[in-house]
Amino acid sequence: MPKAHNDAPTKPWWKRALAPANIISVVAGLAVFVVGFQAWDTNQGVLISAIIGALVAGVVWLILWTRSRPPSLASVLDERVLGRIPEDPASPAPTLSEPGSETSEAYHEAVSDLEAHTTGQVVLVTSSGPGQGSTTVAMNMAIAATQAGRRVLLIDGDPGGRGLSRFMGTGPEPGLTDLAAGEADLGDASRLWKLSPNSVLPVVPAGSAKEDAPATLEGEPLTDAIGLLTDQADLVLIDSPPILWNGASRPLAAHADGTVLVVTDTAQTDNVVRSTVKLELAGAPVVGYVVNRSGKRPSIWANPLVRMLKRSLAVFLVILLGATLYTGGRLWSSWRSIERDTFGVNEATQVLPLLEAPAQTDEELEEDTDELNTLVTSPPAPEEGYQSILLIGSDQIAGAADVILLAVLPNDGLDPFMVSLPRDLYIPNRCWGYGRINSTIKGCDRAGAEEVNGPTLLALTVEDFTGIKVDHFAAFDFAGFESIIDGVGGVEICVENAVKDAKAYLDLPAGCTNATGAQALAWVRSRKTMQNVDGVWRSVPGAGDLQRNQHQQELILEMFTKLQRFRSPDDLNRKVAGLSDAFTLDDQLGLAEAISLAWQLRDLDLDSIRRLELQVRLSRTKAGQSVLVPTAPFADVLAESYPEFVRALAETGNRAIQP
Repeated sequence: MPKAHNDAPTKPWWKRALAPANIISVVAGLAVFVVGFQAWDTNQGVLISAIIGALVAGVVWLILWTRSRPPSLASVLDERVLGRIPEDPASPAPTLSEPGSETSEAYHEAVSDLEAHTTGQVVLVTSSGPGQGSTTVAMNMAIAATQAGRRVLLIDGDPGGRGLSRFMGTGPEPGLTDLAAGEADLGDASRLWKLSPNSVLPVVPAGSAKEDAPATLEGEPLTDAIGLLTDQADLVLIDSPPILWNGASRPLAAHADGTVLVVTDTAQTDNVVRSTVKLELAGAPVVGYVVNRSGKRPSIWANPLVRMLKRSLAVFLVILLGATLYTGGRLWSSWRSIERDTFGVNEATQVLPLLEAPAQTDEELEEDTDELNTLVTSPPAPEEGYQSILLIGSDQIAGAADVILLAVLPNDGLDPFMVSLPRDLYIPNRCWGYGRINSTIKGCDRAGAEEVNGPTLLALTVEDFTGIKVDHFAAFDFAGFESIIDGVGGVEICVENAVKDAKAYLDLPAGCTNATGAQALAWVRSRKTMQNVDGVWRSVPGAGDLQRNQHQQELILEMFTKLQRFRSPDDLNRKVAGLSDAFTLDDQLGLAEAISLAWQLRDLDLDSIRRLELQVRLSRTKAGQSVLVPTAPFADVLAESYPEFVRALAETGNRAIQP
């Protein structure tokens, strides 16, 4: 098989992509996008900047392409068009199957014009690239000339088997390459194609495949054979492979007096020009052009405006992809900077089994606690029906959890709910027994359970009390809480009267205040809140842990309301970066799951979140510490406050145990 010539007209895609017009237009579009992105720091601004940048890129490309494009195909063909062949007929040889048809007459006119434009006997028929139909043109011109009474010989000059020989039933061997190599004589290498009872067309097929076919075709045996043929024929037509694609064309051109170059209306002008020059240098100048499939409607994709829009769309997608990768890279960097802590509730349950009779140790209550054990645990709920996150706010100085909030997101479209567990809630834990829930943040120091850290022990205690499986936790200290609030631009706190608490550094005027992080922290920490009523400072009724829980829920919901919204990718990055300095997350939460959670919460109406309240009463330990003792199991609180969720969990559990 002959090797393809290295001068192919179709460049690799990456070379076409790196054309100056493409590079300049893309750079112009990106520059416009960057300027617009900086001017409009919003989500809509990013999209508008990308659209404008893409359109600018397309217009710049169109201007550059218009200035640099080659002359039109019509101007190159000029007056040397031998014929225009209509669109492909049903048969490859309409001169035989459809005599008198428009296509057949077009071939006869092309042959007549060829004889008028050249005195040579050997004519090469080729094209600049594949798919132009040069083989069909050569065959039909040979048939038309034979029908006109000329002595014609047709040669298949494509050793690759893609030419005339594929239409012949006699096979390609022996043929042209064998004749050129001196391995066959003219009689053996030729066939007679009977066109009618009184007419035959001598044909020389391609011959056997040879690795050195181009060199073989330059030899003297073929020169001598063609010399003999010209003595016996009025016209020798050589069907040659595309001149810019195959090395066999140039040696064949050396044996020809001229060339018929086959083109289509959609042929690339620069390729036609290159082919013309190359044939001139090879000694077979173009004597005329045959426009094949003339009148075929050009593809809409070749329209310059359509090509401009295609480039604009490509640049738009590149801009969006680049902006997404840039934003994603910054988010990934911020995500990796978030501090992590180990979280292994399942492992902890193996190390710390449930205590049958939890001890009360040094926090023993003054009152009788015989019935307390029936109120501090809830049956475990199925894990498949929801996702849950435990939010922990810790006071690093006191070394205890001050904010303990469990948020639950059902998977079946039900409203999410949250419940605050008071810091002084008196329930058992698996490490040492009864005690205040906030002290579990210190972790377990019992022999054999040293690896159970604070967040894990706290989550395990919450699970035992609520029956809700804790999937993840997010912890922050109070300094982090301040930075989060400041990072979202503050939160609104509304009070009927001015309030203060000297111990918590709380001081808010009456009405609504866009509170800073420090003010919000004081609000959620205040346990002895005073209010100014008619000029007199009085204690706020109900102030204490339960009121703190309500404040915590309100502010956390307000904070997440603002975190849900971001004006631009930069704004999102700033918020995530701010959170990375404030939060500690469990090591089980991956970026993909975090994105999934964020996507799930994107349209969440925070007003729809149900807030459950525990049923507790105030009590004291023998050491004189105030604690809150449950008066009802959490399962009862959940069933009364959110029966739909309980029913959904029951259905989930039934499905889970089905075979």
